[in-house]
Parts: sequence; C-alpha cells; structure tokens
Amino acid sequence: MLAQGHLAADPCFVDTLDRIGDAAERFARTDVPPPPGWLRSERGGWVNLHRPDARLPRQGWKIHASATPARAEHVIDTVWDHCTARGISFKFLRSPAVHKQVDSKQGPRSAGGKLVTVYPADERELERTLTDLSALLRGVRGPYILSDLRWGDGPLYVRYGGFSLAYCFSPEGEYVPAVEGPGGGLVPDVRGTSFRVPPWVEAPAFIAAAVRAAKEGAPGGFPYRVEKALHFSNGGGVYRATDKGSGRRVVLREARPHAGLDDSGADAVARLDREHAMLRRLAGLDCVPRVYARTRHWEHHFLVEELVEGEPLHEAVGRRHPLFRHGPGEDEVTAYAQWACDVLGRIEKAVAELHARGVVFGDLQPGNVIVRPDDSVCLVDFETAFAEGGEDGASRPALGTPGFTAAWARSGAAVDTYALAAVALALFCPLTPLLRFDREKHVQLAGWAERRFPLPPGYAARLRTELAPPPGEPAADDRPDGSRWPEECTADGRAALDSLREGILLSATPERTDRLFPGDVRQFDQQGASLAFGAAGVLHALYVTGRADYEAFGEHVAWLVRAAERTPWPRPGLYDGLAGIAYVLDELGRPEEAREALARLDGIDLQGCGPGLFGGLAGIGLARLRFGDADAAARLGGRLADALAGTERLAGKADAAGLTHGWSGPALLFTRLYAATGEASWLRHAQTALARDLGRCGAPREGLIHVKEGQRWLSALDRGSAGIALALDAYVQQREDAHFALLRDRMRDSLGTELLLSPGLLDGQAGLLYSLAHLAGPGPARAAHLRGLGLHCVRFRGRRAFAMDGLLRLSMDLATGSAGVLLAVHTALRGGPAGLPHPPLPFLTPCSPPPSP
Repeated sequence: MLAQGHLAADPCFVDTLDRIGDAAERFARTDVPPPPGWLRSERGGWVNLHRPDARLPRQGWKIHASATPARAEHVIDTVWDHCTARGISFKFLRSPAVHKQVDSKQGPRSAGGKLVTVYPADERELERTLTDLSALLRGVRGPYILSDLRWGDGPLYVRYGGFSLAYCFSPEGEYVPAVEGPGGGLVPDVRGTSFRVPPWVEAPAFIAAAVRAAKEGAPGGFPYRVEKALHFSNGGGVYRATDKGSGRRVVLREARPHAGLDDSGADAVARLDREHAMLRRLAGLDCVPRVYARTRHWEHHFLVEELVEGEPLHEAVGRRHPLFRHGPGEDEVTAYAQWACDVLGRIEKAVAELHARGVVFGDLQPGNVIVRPDDSVCLVDFETAFAEGGEDGASRPALGTPGFTAAWARSGAAVDTYALAAVALALFCPLTPLLRFDREKHVQLAGWAERRFPLPPGYAARLRTELAPPPGEPAADDRPDGSRWPEECTADGRAALDSLREGILLSATPERTDRLFPGDVRQFDQQGASLAFGAAGVLHALYVTGRADYEAFGEHVAWLVRAAERTPWPRPGLYDGLAGIAYVLDELGRPEEAREALARLDGIDLQGCGPGLFGGLAGIGLARLRFGDADAAARLGGRLADALAGTERLAGKADAAGLTHGWSGPALLFTRLYAATGEASWLRHAQTALARDLGRCGAPREGLIHVKEGQRWLSALDRGSAGIALALDAYVQQREDAHFALLRDRMRDSLGTELLLSPGLLDGQAGLLYSLAHLAGPGPARAAHLRGLGLHCVRFRGRRAFAMDGLLRLSMDLATGSAGVLLAVHTALRGGPAGLPHPPLPFLTPCSPPPSP
C-alpha cells in the first residue's frame, strides 16, 4: 500500500510530520496565542503547552485522547479549556492532515489514535482529570490506542512512561527511549502495541482492577487459535489460525474501527465490509479465497477466509529468480522465464474473470498473489476492490502499492491494466517503485529484461507501451550532459560521479537543524549528524572521493559541528553516533571539535553497549585508535575478549553475524589493536571472533560462501559475507593464514550477484561493488554491479540519485543512498586519494605493520 505517515511530507524524501503542508487547514487552537502565563512550542506535528512554573516528574502516568476526524476539533477544544484552567501540561496534533497521517493505514501502530496527550503532575491529578474529561467527552469515539489502557468506554487512555526525553541501551544493544528503573538507573521505555506496566511500578488503586483485566485479556473465548501473524498495519492484522471447533485452518483478516484510514477517509472496518461484499460477489471462482464467516471479538472485526496454500508471488520470485544468485546458467535463466510467463498468464486469466463479474481488483501486486504448489494462482486482499459502475459510484481505489499504480491509471479497469503490466515487469526486474521517479525508467528496465531473458515476442514492447505515461503528463527534467551511468561514459565515470555529487548538494537543507541531507528515517531519531544516516557520512563520502571542492563545504562542516554539540541524547557509536562524528570532523581538519565530540562520548555510560561495529564497542574502539588512544581502545577490546570467552555478557542479539552487528566488527578492532601494540593475544581474539561469524556461514552452491539466516543467504556488506570477507582480509594482512585467505577469496568470488533489490552501501549493490574493489575482485563482477546500479539510478532535479531499501523514497546518506553509491563507484573506477589503492571507509583504514619487539 502507499506509504503514509512520515513519508507523506515530501514526495521524494522521508521527512517529518512537521513538514506536512497544512498551513491552510489547521485546528483552530493551533494558531491561538497561549493563555497568559503559558508557553507554547511546536515539534513533530505536536503543539505543546505548559506553564513555566509547572513541576512535572520525569515519568509517570499520562493520558491520551483519541477521536474520529469529525470529533477531533471538539476533543482538542475540550482538553484545552480544561487543562489551561487547571494548569495541566498537554499537547495536541496541530492539524487534520497530521491527524489523518497518524491514523492512516501505514501510520505507526504504536502511535495510532493519539490526538491529545495530557501530563498530570501526580496520581491525584490523574484521577481527577480522567474523571472530569470522561464526563466532558462522553459519546466521543476514536481508534483504540493499542499501547494504552482504555479508561471506561470513552476516548481516554492511560499509559506509564517518560515525560521528558532520555535514552539508554536495550538488551539488544539498541539506544532507545528510557525511564528510570527501581534503582534510579535508566531502563527502556517500551513503546509497543500492547499495554504493559513496568514491573516495578504499582498502578494507582483506582485503575488497578482495569490493569488486572487487561492482563487477563478480552472477555469471552475467541473461537480461533492464532498461529502466526502474517502482516500488520495500523488498520489491523492478517493472521494464520485454526478454527477451534472444526480444526480447519483459516486466515483472519482483522479490522480496527476508526483506524487505518485511507485517502477517502474510510477506516479498516469499511474496507473489510467492501472485501466481504466483493468476495461474496466472486464466490465460486478458483482464483479468489472462500469466505467462511464474519465475526467480531472485543472491539475488532474479523473476516474468516480460506487459507490458500502456497507462497506470495514476491517470495516465489525471490526464491526462483536466477539473477538474485551468483553465476546462474543459461538453462536456469530460460527455465525461470518460462515459469514467470506461465504464472503471468494465470494472473491475467484471474483478473479477466474478476472483470467478467464487474469487479476491479484495485491493488494487483506480487504480495496479493498467492502461487499454489501446482503453480495456479489465487488473488488475496480485496479491501480495495470495487464494482465498476457500482451503486456507490466508486470507481477508483483509495489505496495502492508503489510501483503498481500510476496517477493516470486510477479509475475503472485501467487500474488493473497498468498493474498487470507492472507485475509483468516485476517478474523479471522487480524495481518497479522506481518508475515514479523517472518517466523513462520503464523503458530501461524493460530493455534490460529483454536482453537478459528469452522473453516471448512483443513482451517488452507491451511493457514500454502500457507503462508509458500519456502524452499529457508533465515531462521530467531533461537529462543533463554527463549524467549517464559509468558504463556509458568515459573510463573513469567522472561525469556520472559529479552528477551524483550535484544531486546530493541540490538536496541540502542547511537551514534545518534536524538534518543537512535527506536520508533514512533514522536520522530523525537523534542521528541527523551520524555517519550512517546523517551529515557526517555524506561529507566523508564527498571528501574521500575528491568532491569537497564546492563553495558551501565549509558551511556544511560547520553545520556538522553545531549538530554534534546540540543533539540532546547522542548515541556513542561509530556509525550512529559521536564516535563517527568525531572521526569525520578530524578527517575534515577540525581536530578540536572532534575532541569535543569525543569528550561528549566520555559522558555516556557504555555498560549496556553491544559488541558491534555499527553502534557498539568495536566501532567506538576503532574511533579511539584513530585518535591515538590505544589504552582506551584496549579496554574496550578487553571487554569484547571477555565476552568471547563467556566471562562477560554484552547486550545484543546472540545470533547476529557480519561486519556491522556480528563478530567481524570486533575482529577488526582486535586486528587493529595488534597492529598498534604488537601484542599477539589480539590476533588470537580476532581469530576466535572471525570463527564465530564463519560458523554462521554456509554454501548455497558449490564454491560459494554466504551467511545463512533462516531460509536466506546473505552477501551484503553489513550482515552478509562481503563484510566478513573484509574482516578476513584485514586479518590476513597481519598474519599469514592459508585457511582464512581461502575463505576470503571464496567469499570475494561469491559476490557477483547481478541484481539486488537495494542499491545501498550497507545492504545492497553498492556494498558488494565496494567490497569487490577493496578485495581486488574480478572485473566482470564489478562491471555487473555497475550495471545493476545503473538499473537503480533515477533522476533528481536533472541529476543522478538513488532510492533507499524498499525504493519508496530517495536517499542521499552513506548507508542507504547516493553518498554510499558515490563512494563505492569512485572506489571501483578510480581508486582513492593520496595514492591509496581505494578510499577507505573509517573501519578499513590500512593497517601499519605492528611495532618491532
């Protein structure tokens, strides 16, 4: 479905709710001056009001109010009048547009329904406020707030949590919002989708019975035993279950009243009604699931459907597609093309059967097609289906999936016609979300599919015709000189790389304090200056590729300095926090400011920090070595060595593998410590750490080595074999080890996957290209990755740019976007600055030989 929430504020980039263009339609109280003696502020789409003399605890019981769009203004007015008269701090969403995003189908489930938040100073004020507001808001309805306890049968909810911002490490090693625990130390403030009370907190007496009832669950037996959640959205879930009475396995499609709003304002229950009606109309067709029942439990509605055996089409494509694997044979390519064309024919037949009964599917995409074991197909998820020319006049869906919809094909059967063509393309080149960024992208992708697969005559020509925008559609920017991709350019690809640099600079927002360059959504979680997702990573990439010679570079570095100083709860890590910022500031010639960032890092308690390179002890240790502090790095290395030996328990996932979160990151630190000190014990620790990650690897085919994660084989730089190969390479540079060298070479030679779904440096095509270049991998494989990145490349204001994982929005950051691609392609085509064979990532700075004894 179309992504909403934070994604909807900008058509190209992930952005915050603050940036939604709602100036013309705000709630009346949003722009009203605060009462005398009150302070007002706006942040994250919320309007906050409090008295400067208010003394609130750092944490406690807070009240949330929910409402439908029709009653939202009334709820805000009521809470405003009540709280300002009594000096109670509160906040509210600033506009109907923001409110709709929070309650939309793709909004975050933990925030869904929250329109107003009230901060009582103590339990007495909590009880009085709940009692008074319940009377004032009687009869108001709104979405159920999943993270909270409902108060009575009205729109009020309560939850225990933090009133002020604080962070700590979770048991998984993540830096998360925190509250004070029983001993005064910080513990995670769990903000999930179910109500819970921290174990050390005693609920006030007046809500204790309700808390006990919430723990016991909804009254009345649910006649189905849920086995697995298949999908979640703000509107509800989809579950595989068993009917307790008959033993029949079923699918439960859940709908939450007033939640999961679509573009027309319909909630999940209205769409469930539509799905039920459409399935009854289509009863008897083999290509649609049977309906067994419609039921309601607690406050949620359920449609009980046939469990269709098989797998979603996108999973079948992922499992079968030969170019997702290293070195497929032509027979595999031919066999896959035949299978894909046969499946497409069955999908076309299924859609035709729907149209023959006057029904438009409305959201045809691979996730809504089940391929049965006999390769027949069944269409599922009919919530956007509609009767063409039906009694309600509906002729266009209010939701759609990026890459399978187009603005010019949103009514009648044209919706399915366009989607069928997009599915036909996605079977061979599943990068269809990129079509929205470039009006000519379908021509390139269809041409590639035609060259790489034996397609039936006319197949690609049909795609070029049916996916083309009509003549009246606005034209995209003209392709500027030098914007073509490297394989079409001169040997060094300078023009394409300069175009990438220019696109990054055109996206810069130095006037903002939350970010300098757009990137992954995590930059808005205290990571706007970070190496992975923020300004430090982009400036690093521009600098080491020789593209920092632009007028505003000094201004951008100054932005990074200010951001390092002002972030209220910075993370400590190399890729997500202060260690990486310090590294880059030093690299950019700002050593004093780099030391100040390190001084802030000194104030962070690393007791709960995980072992990894990304945000853990290994990355921090490497940053310490950058600044010549071998003793501090050794202390961190000692903790990691103890964890390897089992004498210290560190946070983090026990089964994590790879460079960023597994034990290859600590192995790099151990190797660097050996190079710095000459102490042989560090190499022994490195060997042990590498062996731990190698134990998570396997051979998907003879001669290949990848990380094994469940049913998936991973080769990516962050969690796959590419990153482990880089750590192995660092090790064998210090000590000859024929076995490790052989494994490194096998991993390197396994990185020739031609097509990846992400272009990113850490998780996609750019990372494999970078790794191959650093490891002097085979030229044909590097050329294949350059071509693969060419498939991912789209236009941004007449320049070249790349989309993050999922391909829904463009990104300029190092980990997921254009800066990472710039670094990888420069490495592959030109080598690095100052005579180095390749520009190093911070963790790959070449080792010096160890000091003499």
